[in-house]
Amino acid sequence: MDLTVANYKKQGGSGGGGGGVSEVREYRKGNWTVEEAMVLIEAKKMDEERRMKRASHGGERGKPAELRWKWVEDYCWRRGCFRSQNQCNDKWDNLMRDFKKVREYEGGRAAAADSSYWRIEKNERREKNLPSNFLPEIYEALVELTERKSTQRFAASVLGEPSMPPHHHPLQQPPLTQTAPPPTHPPPTERPTVAFSQAPLPT
Repeated sequence: MDLTVANYKKQGGSGGGGGGVSEVREYRKGNWTVEEAMVLIEAKKMDEERRMKRASHGGERGKPAELRWKWVEDYCWRRGCFRSQNQCNDKWDNLMRDFKKVREYEGGRAAAADSSYWRIEKNERREKNLPSNFLPEIYEALVELTERKSTQRFAASVLGEPSMPPHHHPLQQPPLTQTAPPPTHPPPTERPTVAFSQAPLPT
C-alpha cells in the first residue's frame, strides 16, 4: 500500500496544557477505491446534517473550511479510509465536477435510451466532454445527497422566517374580504312549504 506518513495533531481534553495529542497518521496515496469514495460521500452527508442541526438550534451556521475538512478526515479515518483532509477535499471537488457533468447531460439529452450516459461507450463519453468512467452507485449516492441537502436548506429557510400576525401578513388579507356572507333569507323551497301546511279556512 502506498502511504504518506504525517504527524496529525489532535486536540486534547479540558486540561490546561493546551498542547493537544500528537498522532502519526499514514495517509494512503494513489487512486481512490469505490469503497473510499462512498465513505467520503457518507462523511459529507453527516457533516451537512451536523451543520443543519447546529443552525436549527441557533448555533453557528458554519465553521471554517479547514475545521470541517479535518472532521471529514477523522470520520473517514475511523471507517478505514486513510486519506488526509486535503485529499478528501480534492477528491470531493473532482466527484462533484464529474457528477454535475453527468447530471446536466442526462437532464438535457434526448429521450432515447441509447443516448444515456450509462449506455454510450467510453470514447463517446470523452467526445462529449464527459467523465469516462463515472460509476452508477457513486452517481446515485450523490443524487441522494444533493437532493437531501436542497430539501434541508429549503425547510430551514422556511422555518427560520419570522412569523407575522395574521392581520399584518399581506397574503392573508384577501381571503377575509372574499368570504361569502351568510344568506339573509331562507331558501326558496321553505316558503311554499309554509303556505301548504296551513289548515283550510272554514266555509
